[in-house]
Amino acid sequence: METGTERRKGKRIVIQRGTTALGENITPREGQTSIQDAFDVFVSIKEAENVKPRTKSEYYIQYRYFVEWLEEYHPEVVQVQDISTSLIRTYINHLAYEKEKNERIPQRNEKLNHQKGLSPYTINIRIRFLKCWFNVLVKEKYVLDSPVKNVKLMKVDIDMKDPLTEDEIRSLLQQPNQRQYAQYRDYVMMMLFIDSGMRVQEVSAFDVEDIDINTRCVHLPASKNKNRKSRVIPLSVEVIRLLHDLITESRQHFDSKAIFVSNFGERLTPDGIRTNIKKYARRAGLRKTVSPHAFRRFYAKYSALNGMDLFSLQRILGHADITTTRRYIQLNSEDLIQQHNQYTPLTNVLKRTKRVK
Repeated sequence: METGTERRKGKRIVIQRGTTALGENITPREGQTSIQDAFDVFVSIKEAENVKPRTKSEYYIQYRYFVEWLEEYHPEVVQVQDISTSLIRTYINHLAYEKEKNERIPQRNEKLNHQKGLSPYTINIRIRFLKCWFNVLVKEKYVLDSPVKNVKLMKVDIDMKDPLTEDEIRSLLQQPNQRQYAQYRDYVMMMLFIDSGMRVQEVSAFDVEDIDINTRCVHLPASKNKNRKSRVIPLSVEVIRLLHDLITESRQHFDSKAIFVSNFGERLTPDGIRTNIKKYARRAGLRKTVSPHAFRRFYAKYSALNGMDLFSLQRILGHADITTTRRYIQLNSEDLIQQHNQYTPLTNVLKRTKRVK
């Protein structure tokens, strides 16, 4: 009589899986790959996925930081397969405790007295790049496993940023000399920031065709949005009028589809916009850091204080996650006291108590 064991005698026993559920071989590629070649593969794949130029540019920046550190401290590591988890952690510790802040910008370095250690926020940007890079290399079988897989992001303290006040906004708006074209353009731009909460990249890419005068809305296509989703941003009557006047004046001098252009008719860049806003902040004597993003935080906070619901605010700001929207609404003690005084349930309780008497 034949037993089950005899029937299986001599047959190969499969224990480890050598294929994925779809039958794809998961054996890593043979041979070694240089770090540069591995990065080139990564960029090529991301280009095929149609990542935005800004994202691709950031890949090169973060890659350069990592490779420069390797060349200085670990020149023996030349193959991507030689990058280990311990090496990655050594790199992170270097960034956190040894790297000089702003060492590429001498004037800032002098101000910081050669302080060492980058912020956890900055370090997390570099960790995320490494995770993204090695995840692609694992999928493409250049490495068996990611050395960054078990590396956690650094914990970041959530500081309460002091947003611009209404008085500070009024002071900023008083600075541009509206008799000059460029400064009138900047005045209109600041009004747009305040009224819409748009990102600086979106304002830079803002074209005449994006405005619907009749509905008083900005229709931002997905290509101009950070999360690649189109969105509609309502505008006030005043800002629509200002934009219409600016467009009419610009067309007398320049043939450009861009709304915000220089004196030469060239589209303003995000860096150019930031520089102009800082100039007005200095004129106004503001000690806070004033940037296009400060206007965005101002819009979020005061829209919420004025009664806009969180979900509408999320859609206007273009946040994929409502948690991000919540972080934008930072109320100080004065705001909380005002809100408490306006909405405390004790007010109604006391009113009813007086009626009973």
